[in-house]
Amino acid sequence: MSRAFPQLRASAVLVATLLPLCVFASPPRLQFLRAESSITDIPELSTQTLKERTLYGLTQALKAEQGKASLVSAGAPEGADVLVGAMLARSGAKFRLVYIVQLKQDPKLRNQLVYEFATPRLSDKGVTVMAGDIIAEAVKLNHSLPVSPSATAPGTASVAAPVAASAPVAASAQAPAPAPAVASAPASRPTGFGATINASRTEVAPADAPSGLAATSSASQAEAAPVADEPVASSAPVDLPRERKQPLLVVHSGIAGLWGHGTQSYGIGAVVEPKWNITDSIAVGLRFDGGVLLGGRIVPDGTSAFAFSASSASLLKGEYLLGDSGVRPFAGLGVGLYALAGQSVSAGSDGAGVSQVAGQFYGIAPQLGLDFGGLRLGVTYNVILGADIVIEQNVSVGVQAERLPRNYVQLELSGPIFKFAGFPRF
Repeated sequence: MSRAFPQLRASAVLVATLLPLCVFASPPRLQFLRAESSITDIPELSTQTLKERTLYGLTQALKAEQGKASLVSAGAPEGADVLVGAMLARSGAKFRLVYIVQLKQDPKLRNQLVYEFATPRLSDKGVTVMAGDIIAEAVKLNHSLPVSPSATAPGTASVAAPVAASAPVAASAQAPAPAPAVASAPASRPTGFGATINASRTEVAPADAPSGLAATSSASQAEAAPVADEPVASSAPVDLPRERKQPLLVVHSGIAGLWGHGTQSYGIGAVVEPKWNITDSIAVGLRFDGGVLLGGRIVPDGTSAFAFSASSASLLKGEYLLGDSGVRPFAGLGVGLYALAGQSVSAGSDGAGVSQVAGQFYGIAPQLGLDFGGLRLGVTYNVILGADIVIEQNVSVGVQAERLPRNYVQLELSGPIFKFAGFPRF
C-alpha cells in the first residue's frame, strides 16, 4: 500500500527536527570589540565618542528587546558569541560608518553594515536604530551556525533530513543534515539622523571551513557606485582603508597673548597660518602674526618705567604632528623676518630717559602645542638672531631708559577658517 500524504509527513519530520533547536537556542552574547574613527576635527565623531554612542545604542536596544541578546564586557568569564566593531571615516562630503558583526567561533561568519550620513553627530535615536540592526544581524548569524548533537533537546531522537517532497520518506533512511543558510543582510531603512544603509554583506571564512557553508550577499545601495569586495573574514575585524585625517590645505587663525621680558610687557595679537599637509603628520606653510605689548613698573621712591612696542612676523614654517587620532601633540619651527618698533620711557628723582628703536630683524620661532581637532593650543618663542636695518635713538638726562626686549613669547589659541580636503578619488 502506498504511503499517503508524503508532503505532510516530510513537513512533520522537518518541524520535529527544527523545533528542539529553536526552543533550546540561547540568545547570543555580544561583545563590542573596538571602535576607530579617522575624524579628528569633529569631537562628536571622535573614536571615544563613537565607542560611547555605540555602547549607549546597544544598551537601549537591548532594553527594548529583552531576551533577544545580551551584552558582555571584554573580560567577562562567560565569553561572547558575536563580536562587534565600528569604523568611521569621511566619504566625500558625508561620513561613512561601518559596523562589522562577526561570529567568534568557526566558521566565523561576518556581516557588514554600512551607513552614510551628512549630519556631524550621532543622535540617540540614530545609534539605537543602528544597534537594533546589529542585534538582528547577530541573532541571524548565531542561528546560522551548525548545531552539534549535544545541543538538541534531551531525549530527542535524531531525525533524518527530508528528501524531495515527491519521493516517499523511508523511516530508516538517514541523510546528512542540511547545510545551514547564512543570514542575509537587512533591507535598507531610515535611521534617526538621516543615515542610509549603503551596503550590507555576509562573508564566510576561507576554504578550511566545512563544505556547504556558502555566504550569501544582499546589498542595498544608497548611491550608484557599488561597494568594493572586502577580504574574507578572519579572527580580527578588518580595517577599512585609512583616509587622510588632515585636510590637504588648511588655514588656521586665532588670537595670541604676548609676553616680553625685561620691561615685563604684556599684550595681545593675532596669527594666521596657511599650510599644506604633505601627510597626516607633516605640514609646511607660512606664518603671519602681529601684536602689541604694553608694560612697565611704578616705583614710588625710585625710577619708574613705561614701554610700548609693536611686532609683526612673516615666517616659513614646518610642523610635525605626533599620534594618529584624538588629541595630537605637535612641534613646529618658523624661520623668517620680523618688524619691531617701540619706545621705552624711564623717569625718577634723578632725571629721565627715552629710548626708541625700529628695524627689520631675522629670527626663528620654535613652537610646541596640542591639536584637539577643531582647536589648537600652542606656545611660540620668537628669538631674534640679528638685524637687517635698525634705527635707534636714546635721550637721557640723568637716567638711562631701559632697552626694549626683542624676544617675546606667544600663547595662542587658533582654529581652522578654511579647509580643502582634496580632489575626490575615482
